[in-house]
Formats: sequence, C-alpha cells, structure tokens
Amino acid sequence: MKTKLAKTFAIGALAVALSVAPLSAVGPTPTADAAEQGVSQPYESIFAGDRIIDVKVTIEDEDWESILASPLDKDYKSVTVEVDGNVLENVGFSTKGNLTLRSVASMEDSDRYSFRLKFDKFDKSQTLLGLDKMALNNNYSDPSFLREYLHYEALRAIGLDAPQTVFTNLYINGELYGFYLGVEAIDDSYLLRNYGEDYADGVLYEADQGTTLLYEEDGAYKTLTEDLGSDPDKALLRQFIQTLNEMPDGQKGDIESVLNVDSALQYIAANMVLGNYDSYNSAMGHNFSLYSDAKGVFTVVPWDFNMSFNGFPGGGGRGGSGTQTNTTAINVSIDEPVLGVAMERVPLINNLLQVPEYKAKYLTYVSELVDYLAGVEKRANELADLIRPSVTADPTKFYTMEQFESNLVYDANEQTSGGMGMFPPDGFDGMTLPEGWTPGAGEGLTPPEGWTPGAGEGWTPPEGWVPGDGGEGAFVPGQGGFGGGGGLMTAGSLVTFALNRLANLQEQLGLEVIDLPQADPTTTTPAAPTETTATPPATETKGGIGVTLGGTSLRFGDQQPVIVDGRLLVPLRELIAALGGTINWDATTRTVSWLVGDTKIALPIGQKTATVNGTQVTISAGADILNGRTLVPARFIVETLGMTANWDQAAQQLTITATTDSPAA
Repeated sequence: MKTKLAKTFAIGALAVALSVAPLSAVGPTPTADAAEQGVSQPYESIFAGDRIIDVKVTIEDEDWESILASPLDKDYKSVTVEVDGNVLENVGFSTKGNLTLRSVASMEDSDRYSFRLKFDKFDKSQTLLGLDKMALNNNYSDPSFLREYLHYEALRAIGLDAPQTVFTNLYINGELYGFYLGVEAIDDSYLLRNYGEDYADGVLYEADQGTTLLYEEDGAYKTLTEDLGSDPDKALLRQFIQTLNEMPDGQKGDIESVLNVDSALQYIAANMVLGNYDSYNSAMGHNFSLYSDAKGVFTVVPWDFNMSFNGFPGGGGRGGSGTQTNTTAINVSIDEPVLGVAMERVPLINNLLQVPEYKAKYLTYVSELVDYLAGVEKRANELADLIRPSVTADPTKFYTMEQFESNLVYDANEQTSGGMGMFPPDGFDGMTLPEGWTPGAGEGLTPPEGWTPGAGEGWTPPEGWVPGDGGEGAFVPGQGGFGGGGGLMTAGSLVTFALNRLANLQEQLGLEVIDLPQADPTTTTPAAPTETTATPPATETKGGIGVTLGGTSLRFGDQQPVIVDGRLLVPLRELIAALGGTINWDATTRTVSWLVGDTKIALPIGQKTATVNGTQVTISAGADILNGRTLVPARFIVETLGMTANWDQAAQQLTITATTDSPAA
C-alpha cells in the first residue's frame, strides 16, 4: 500500500511554530492512522502548489440551455471535459449548491452558478487520475476570491485531512466563463486518499442546515444524510451522538471510542480563528461531513469556506436559550467559540472543551492558527498577484476589480461587524419547521406575526427573517444582514477582518498585540455615523434614483439609494445632513440614532422596532448596512419627521417636502 503524500504548507511564522512544537495526538488517532493508510493518487498533482489550471467543458447546446433554464434541478448532463490537459468524455456536469444556487437563480443578470464534475457518473470505471468528483465554486460572497483557498490551506497546515483546492479558469464550449475555485469533492476518491483501501467499510454522513448533534429520543437525526456506505438504522451515528451527549461534565467518558477528537478540535478552532460562521460554530449547523470507519470512530470532514474571514457575520440566527456573549466574529471568545448560538446547543464544542486535556489541545491549534493569521495579509497579496490577471479577465465575476483590491488592504473605517448584506431568493420557499411544531410549542419558538399552520410542508417568512436551528427565537429578524427579494451577498475586506481578529486573539492569549493601521482622516466614507453636526451634501444627483428635498436635489456618494423588496432605502447621512440634524452610532448595540429638531429616533440595524422620542414603534422594513453605509427606509424618515413625500415611479424620483410643523421646517 502506498503512503499518502505529506502535506507541506510551511507559511511564515506558522512553519516555525509547527517545527518547534509538533502536534501530538489526542485519544485514538485516525488522522495519524490515515497518514499510514491513505493511498496517494495521481490527481494530487493537479492540486499541488499555487497554480491556475484550465477546465474546458464541451456540452451540447440543448443541454446547456436546459441547465440554465432549470438550475435548481441539478440534473447531470453528459459532457466532454479537459482538466489541466487531461481529456475525458461522457462526464457528468451539473449545478451545485443550496442557498447560493437559489440566490444566483433569482438574479436576472447572472448565470454564474457553481458546478460539479462527476467523472464516473455515466461510466463507473472512469476517473480523472483517480479523482471521481470535483467541485467548481463560483466565489459567491467573496470579492477576494481567496477565502475558501486560505481556510482549506490553514486546516491542512494544522494537520486536518481537508479537501485539496486549485484556482481554475472555466471554459464552456470554448469561451471563458469565469474564474472559479476547483475543490476535491468529498467522495470515494477523497476517502481512499485519506483513509485507505478499507474506506468503503465505513459510512459518510453529510450535515444539512440545523445540525446540532444534540441527542434525539427517536434517533431520526433527519439533518444528517447518509451519503456513502451503509449504516442500517443509523446505528453507528446514534451511538456516536449518544456517547457525545453522555460525556460526564469535564470528563472524557467514552468519547474516544466513537470520535477522532483531533479532527473536531481542528475544525472548531479554525472556524473560530478565521471567522467562519456558516458552519457548526453557529446556528447554521452545516458545511461539514462525518465519516465513520468500520469500528464506528467518526472523523469531522470540513467543507465550504467561501464565507470564511467574516463573510457571514451574525451566525445566521440566535438558536438556544443560553447566554451568548459574542457579538461579532472579531471578538468571539476563545473559550466560547460560537456566534449566533448558545454553547449548550452545540455539544461537539461544548462537551469537548469542558475536558481539560481537550481544551489544552484546542488552544494549541488556536495558537498555531493565530500564527497563520499573522501571515495572512502577506499570503493574500502573494496569491492576489497570481490570480489578478484571471480575476481581471473573468467575464461573469460578481464583483468589480475595485472590490477585489479593497479586500486586500486594511480599512480602518470599515464596519467591524463585517458590513455585508445578503438578499436570498424570495421567501425561502419550502423551508421546513421542526416536525410537529405549532405556534407557542417547542422550545420557546415564536412564529412570525401572521404565520398560520397548515400551509403545506414549507412556509414563507416575511422579509428579513432568517433560519435558525430550532431553538428559542430560531427565526430572528435582521440577523445576518438578510433583506428580501434576490440579490448578492458581499463580504467586507478580508485583510481588515484578519488583522482586527488577530489583534483580538493576541489580546485574549496574552500576546503582544499588533499595531493596527489608523483611520485616514480624509476619507469620505466613514465606517459608521458619529455624533456630529452633519455637513450638507452637494446638490445634484447623477443617475440612478433621484431624491429632492425642498426643491434641492441631493447627491449621494459611493452608495446610492436602493429599492429592496419594493421599499426605498436611502443613505441616512446625506439626508439627515440636508435636514441639519446629527447622527450617532452605537457599535455595541449596532444602533443608529439621529436628532432633527426636537425629534430623536433610534433604530437597531436589521430590526423592525424603532424608538421615536422614547416610544417604541413597529416599522415595515429595517435599516441595513451596504458597502459600509447605513441605509434607512425613506418612508420611515419622512413620516417620523412629519414631512410629505411623493414617488414618481417612471422617473425614479422621490420628492420630500417639509410641512410647517415638521421638525425639519
């Protein structure tokens, strides 16, 4: 049997840390065993080193048109493909993804889907140099094109068996389609490479959204789907989850008989250090798999990191009734490495970290990842030099080159919470609540206003609601920056988050803290409103939605007014400036407030409850932050200040007039 090729990612200070303090195994060591048992494969050469390969897909016109017409079907079509010079025929080609797929499908101006190539779909004996499946990820939500690549690299650097990655130029029928990330799929070839020729005696489970690993009396565990292998009645899975939940406080119990503890600690630590909360470390509870060998020892297999480095702040909900001390990905506590979910809702984190030996090993991984984080700015710019020509040439990219470049530099003015907005497809059609749930029942679940049972398997929440994990307040308005009605998620600067997170972690670990770059006082786009007298903006609106106040046209800067789900949102600073008011921003509560005349209004970002002169009022749409700018519903501002407004749909023009008794008069 061949020995698996060593993974060497000696990067900056991390390489020094690894050479000085090599990792020791915790409990049983399937990861170490895999190093002895894993079978090296010729396809590893495709992913070796920092490189860009070409993937050329030739597909019949009618099949391509069928994919574009029905992307959510994920139907495989037979194609001829050339991958880095290797040509294969009769290969399965389809779209892939869930929320990202639906988001792109809802766009009117983009067909930039993620895809998968299944080389043995139609010919079971066919592989690409031993590889049976490859994902082509579209870098949705990531203007840097680097988040996923860096996170996988960091995992491999600390010893976790993670999928391999390679930058990819994707061609469809001879034309450049886009710059993608090629990822080794978690399939037979991955399992053979990492766990050896006996891998088929085990079973692989994929974790769907809402996976908690909490014990369930009926043992159904519906969010865990058997992907490969066989586990009749989920016997191995049930034993693992029961053993995990029965760990005595602060003691191992029998956990090492059912879990490769190292793999869990590595996965948890990397999500926390690198700010990945589209994961088990949040209420989203997905983007990982569990592989069990024939003995029932499970290993955590990582997946999907395009929203790492604070690409998904907020954790996707507020699952659980326990205390949640973390407020942003930047300040997440090392001792409570979760965001948007209470520790007791995630036993794979909570129970393991109560064991002193496991906590010490976890802190070892944290320290090594902090060393990695210290070199991320240099590493990101090194990789950017490699991929910049391909990003520039990408004809379908979601983002501008300005956004790409801004992800590579530190911006002291950027919102520390991430400053991104996400607009998923209308209504989350088909979302399923916990089985048997009724209003007022369950674990404190509160249905959205107006919700009634009996509407079928799924339900359509009102705009701004996001899925949680079935705990108290599982559907929380505004968390995660959701709006409504299609659109695109955009993360803030990768480097800004990395350096801010590094400084926070160094402080938590008692290390010397780096000096962060200071804000440029000449900037015209402050990260958040501050208590000051606003400066009236220049007059004149150039293109887009026009806003006039008292006959004067307002000019907005880099963020124009937008219409979201039929509601007009306007940049707050310019409008309040024109009214002669003042603005204040509370970073702790993420609340923007403004004072015009004698009227004071406070509005938490993403919430639908505002305070007007001390009285709480409910509004139809909340404030949002786009590109570091606070946008507020125009109707709400107009009504609270006693003004009148007229909207001209044809001209896309809002005309605001102050009445004699309004504070702005």
